[in-house]
Amino acid sequence: MSLQTRQSIRRLFSTASHQLQSSCKEGTPINLNIFKAGKPTVALKDEEYPEWLWTLLDKEALLNKLKEEDYFKYKRKMLKKDNVAFCKHNNFMEKMKK
Repeated sequence: MSLQTRQSIRRLFSTASHQLQSSCKEGTPINLNIFKAGKPTVALKDEEYPEWLWTLLDKEALLNKLKEEDYFKYKRKMLKKDNVAFCKHNNFMEKMKK
């Protein structure tokens, strides 16, 4: 059994709450040409894309993976996120005073 077949079967029977699907049909030209004389890029079947592509939009899973792989980088990211939220809250409160 080929790798693509195994991936497509795994994807069909995955336990994810929802399965992502591409937004364009197979064969749709995508304007991502890098070279002037290059062939136009066309969309593939969902099964032909790598499995990791469908996990990129799941922010919670990416954060959990980062937490397991590099805990200090995860903590820096969370600290920055908290600081941005704190600054936004302070700016909002300053506008309310005026």
